[in-house]
Amino acid sequence: MLLLLACATPSPAARVEPSFIEVSLDGFSPGTREAPLAFSTAAFDVPITVRTLDVTGAPYPFEGDLKPKVRPGVLDSEPWISVSGGEWSGSVTIRNGFGPTRIWLTDEGDKDEDTEREASWGAGVTEAIWFGSPTIGEFQSTDDPETNQLAGEFATVRVADRQVVVTARSAAGFWVTDTADAPGAYNSVFIYTFSRPDDAYAVGARVTLLTGIDQEYLASTQLSFPTLATDGTTIAVPEAFELTSCGDDEMEGLESARVRVSDGEIASTFAEGSEEYADFLTYGQWPLTFGSCTVYIESGTTAPDFDPSARAGQVIPRVEGMVKQIFDKWVLVVVDAEDIEAAAAGPTTRGF
Repeated sequence: MLLLLACATPSPAARVEPSFIEVSLDGFSPGTREAPLAFSTAAFDVPITVRTLDVTGAPYPFEGDLKPKVRPGVLDSEPWISVSGGEWSGSVTIRNGFGPTRIWLTDEGDKDEDTEREASWGAGVTEAIWFGSPTIGEFQSTDDPETNQLAGEFATVRVADRQVVVTARSAAGFWVTDTADAPGAYNSVFIYTFSRPDDAYAVGARVTLLTGIDQEYLASTQLSFPTLATDGTTIAVPEAFELTSCGDDEMEGLESARVRVSDGEIASTFAEGSEEYADFLTYGQWPLTFGSCTVYIESGTTAPDFDPSARAGQVIPRVEGMVKQIFDKWVLVVVDAEDIEAAAAGPTTRGF
């Protein structure tokens, strides 16, 4: 019986190699914590050398594909490299690295699944490439209004040597603007604190530490679960930027900034039974037209006595608000009743 059991014991499966992947920077200067490379949204090449090793650490003559990744950051080159004889030298293209950034290589099987080669899941990583943190304007700048450079990352924002000021507050967070940049330079962002922010972050407070999870909420950027600090000083809050056009590029550059519309008109068609009126009842946003532009004003909770439906067809001398995007609409969030300057004519109390 013992002999039969011995015969039935399966032999151990052959080990899948490579067990380790050695990845080294090939003549590339990685910067240091004290002297990091500049944050870059432009893609650039990083030369690397790859060697595959077996379980003992000896060179292994691997033939197949490896998958490169970069964390944090974005890979801008092909998502596979083909290794022959256990070695590969070349460049991978990356962008948006910040803090200690590393290039990874893993064996996840070949890109051509028909090879049926079994993946070893061996992995290797470069030494840290040190990048500085982005300013608000650098990580917000984008050609796609529904995302930003660090979307999905836990981001550290460069604020300590900048003039970043709290510009407005809400029941769930506050807006900041980096005044070192010009208006419209993507230099504002909403900080989502889940509840009314601490009094240390009053309007005018200078923010000196800012980290958080970078999220796109309905196409507007916010930093949630933030870590914050202020040095206790105050700086001047920028004046509201006067809107004269509303193209997506301009509005994206102004996202989360305070803007003003002068002499905008509430359309005479904004009345019960219209689609925009139905949206107003559902979402609390009403249309305001200036020139060839239409933006939407959100004022129901912050200026509850102002009834836009009672002023259909009227010109509103001034409306100020914080810019956000909700899919294909640009919305100005009114912070308080003083942000709306209405002409004397017409009721100001809601009729419903």
